[in-house]
Amino acid sequence: MHFQRPAQLRIRGAILVYDWMMNRHGHLTGRPGTAWVAGLWLILGLAACEPFWSTPEARARDFIEALVTAPAEIQPLRDIAKLPPEQSPEALIDDLSARVGLDFLRARQTQGVSLKFVQGEARPVDDAHRAVVIHVAYLQPGTPVTGEVRFLVRLEKDDQARWRIARVTGDN
Repeated sequence: MHFQRPAQLRIRGAILVYDWMMNRHGHLTGRPGTAWVAGLWLILGLAACEPFWSTPEARARDFIEALVTAPAEIQPLRDIAKLPPEQSPEALIDDLSARVGLDFLRARQTQGVSLKFVQGEARPVDDAHRAVVIHVAYLQPGTPVTGEVRFLVRLEKDDQARWRIARVTGDN
């Protein structure tokens, strides 16, 4: 095989040009500037977009978990639920069953009981509405038996086609 300038390689009639990564002696060169620029563009592109792995079901689970574990942090709750600044996240709790379940889980967490948040069945109502069941499991004190509190989180699309939390009810 014979190398010509620009570095070409003949393989059964096809010519492969690989000059952009090779120096004049045919040795591989490192161009870290190109890699850094490409990496920077990738990071900026990902930061500008809402992550594709952030599903409406995961948003519902994250909202319930934040509502139980950190109810005083209002801004993260608003961000997860996609609420306007004037609306309180607590206003999304729609019925007595959900409010009692929420207070019970907050008390359990204060007592040091481990809570496990799991998203359950997701039911599409129509193109712009979904309902997701969130299970919160906890260990009964002094027994190997687990208990569970369930919430039904209703989601809807806003004007920009982003999912937001619309209402939380009890599903017990």
